Amino acid sequence: MASENSSQETSDRARELAEQIGSHHVRLSIDPAVKAVMGIFHLVTGKSPRFAAHGGSSRENVALQNIQARLRMVITYLFAQLSLWSRGAGGGLLVLGSTNVDESLLGYLTKYDCSSADINPIGGVSKTDLRTFVQFCAERFQLPALQRILAAPATAELEPLADGRVSQTDEEDMGMTYEELSVFGRLRKLAKMGPYSMFCRLLHTWAGVYTPRQVADKVKRFFATYSVNRHKAATLTPACHAENYSPDDSRFDPRPLLYRSGWPWQFRCVDTQVLQLERGQRQDLDGVD
Repeated sequence: MASENSSQETSDRARELAEQIGSHHVRLSIDPAVKAVMGIFHLVTGKSPRFAAHGGSSRENVALQNIQARLRMVITYLFAQLSLWSRGAGGGLLVLGSTNVDESLLGYLTKYDCSSADINPIGGVSKTDLRTFVQFCAERFQLPALQRILAAPATAELEPLADGRVSQTDEEDMGMTYEELSVFGRLRKLAKMGPYSMFCRLLHTWAGVYTPRQVADKVKRFFATYSVNRHKAATLTPACHAENYSPDDSRFDPRPLLYRSGWPWQFRCVDTQVLQLERGQRQDLDGVD
């Protein structure tokens, strides 16, 4: 389900994988649907939002990405119901989700996009484990297309291409790597840590890798984004809980859906600690949120 923002390389990888596993593959463009919906918006408001790359605001940029993601969900369900009928076959199909546990934890997904499905086979699996599993499948079942998928940067491809090349990557958008996100997930769920106690732990874990301020920035970015997007956990598609830090609220993780995204007390403690460390002062880092 390509759009004008999809690279040819992604399309080629999807086609190659389908051929190698013997899957019925359909390539279509969602651009007509996107233009139709945006046409309705323009008809009502007289406004035409633009991507940030074309001079638009952040709100415009996010909305234009979200409409692509949501239309893919709608189109997928239509094909699940009628694609077999169109080929003269009986029955229907289930829609499979494609959001991993790390993206669900951070809320790095569009509500009611590929995260909304009948069942999500990878919904409880971390990105790191997924990469390992894909590597295993590539070698075990001799699927060279998977090697090319592994080598490609993870990207949603929802923003305009730059000279035909991908202009956004998931990790740049998130402001952290998937490996770091897994660390945050385990400390949040298993160790029951909030911002300050997580910061104190990671000062030691990431010593020599990041400065105290860099650690603080990453921890604060995670908790701010997590809390703003926590409501998305209420709509996660059922998945096998293969990871012990799943954010699935109704079946696995009964934490609040509403937080103060600024975390004023905890973030102030983190900032105070950073300043003292930068001034060379020693202080006991033990503490609780």
